[in-house]
Amino acid sequence: MPLCDAAAIGLAALIALAAWRAGTASALSLGASWAQWSALIWTAVIVGPFVLYDMHIVRTLHAQGLAATLRGLGRRLLLLAGIIAVIAYAGRWLDQGGAAWLWGWLSGVVAAAVILRLLFAAWLRRIARDAATAAAAGGAPDQSSPTEERHSAMIGETLSVALLADRPIRRWNAVLKSSKDRLLAMIACVLLSPLLVLIAMAIRIDSRGPILFRQRRHGLNNSEFDIYKFRTMRVDVTASDAEIKQTVRGDPRITRVGGFLRRWSLDELPQLLNVIEGSMSLVGPRPHAVNMRTETRLGHEITDVYLHRHRVRPGITGWSQVNGCRGATDTAEQLRRRIELDLFYVDHWSLLFDLKILSLTTRVVLRATNAY
Repeated sequence: MPLCDAAAIGLAALIALAAWRAGTASALSLGASWAQWSALIWTAVIVGPFVLYDMHIVRTLHAQGLAATLRGLGRRLLLLAGIIAVIAYAGRWLDQGGAAWLWGWLSGVVAAAVILRLLFAAWLRRIARDAATAAAAGGAPDQSSPTEERHSAMIGETLSVALLADRPIRRWNAVLKSSKDRLLAMIACVLLSPLLVLIAMAIRIDSRGPILFRQRRHGLNNSEFDIYKFRTMRVDVTASDAEIKQTVRGDPRITRVGGFLRRWSLDELPQLLNVIEGSMSLVGPRPHAVNMRTETRLGHEITDVYLHRHRVRPGITGWSQVNGCRGATDTAEQLRRRIELDLFYVDHWSLLFDLKILSLTTRVVLRATNAY
C-alpha cells in the first residue's frame, strides 16, 4: 500500500502538470514544469505514504467496515493536503502561477487513494470468502489471510500459536515515528536554544555541581540508557539518593532554581538530546528509574503487564501524563493506573494520537499539576 500510494502521488502530479500545461498560455514545457516543482513533488512522494499509511486498516475493514476506513483515510488526506499546501506556499513554489495545478494534483491524490482502498477492500473480501469456503470444505485455513488478528501467528503451515507480546510500531510506522521525533526535536533545540542557555546559567549560579544530571532508566525492550535532565537537586544527593527515592512535595534535596524548573517541567528539556540520539521518543510511556520501587516493590512485582510498556521507546510526555498521572507514583494503585494508560497508548498508537498528546501536554504543563 505505501508503494502504491507513492506511485499514485507521483503519477497524479504528472497528469496534473500535463493538464495544466495544456490549458495555459504559458511557454513552459512539461519538462520545464517538472523541473520547477520537482522538489515539492518528490517531498510529497516521500512523505505522503507515511501520512496515509494506516496500520489498523485490516482490523478496521474487518470490524467496522469500509465507511470507517474511508473516514480515517479522509483525515489523513486532509493532513497530507495541508502539509503539501503549506510547503508549497511557504517555499514560494507558486509565485509564478500554478495554483490550479496544485489543487488538481491534490484532487488526483484523493481519487487515487480512495480507489486503492476500494480495491484493497475488495481483495480482502475475496480472501475472506476463500477462507470461509476452505473452512466449510474441511480444508486448512489460509495462513496469509488478513482476517487473522497482531494476537496470533503460524509456525510452519499448521500450528497456530498465541502472541503474548509483539512490537506494536513496526516497519513504516517505526520509520515515521522516528523521523518525526528527530525532526521536531532538532527544531525544538534550535528554537529553544536561548532558553536552554539561560537555564544553564541559572543552575550554575544557584548551586555548585554539573548543569546536567544523568540517570539510568529503562527503555525499549527493557534495555537501560542514560536520561538527560537539568540538575534540580543538590550535588551531594543526586548521585545515589535520587535513584532510589522518588521526589516528594517540599523535598529538601531540591534547589531553588530546581524547584522552578520542576514546576514547569523545564528540567525535562535536555531529553530532546535523548530523542535525537534515538533512546527516547517525544511521546511514549515515561521511563522509570532502574530499581524504582513503589510501596517497596518493583513495578513488575505489582502488575504482571508492567514490562509491556517497554515495547515502545519511552517518551518525554505520554498519554498517562496528559490524563492526570504526572509526578511520583506513591501507591500501587497509582502505578497500575499509569500502566493502564501507557498500554492504551502502546496498543492504539498513531501519528495523530502523538500530535494530540503533544498538544494536550502544553495545557497540562501550564497547569503545573503534581509537578514538584
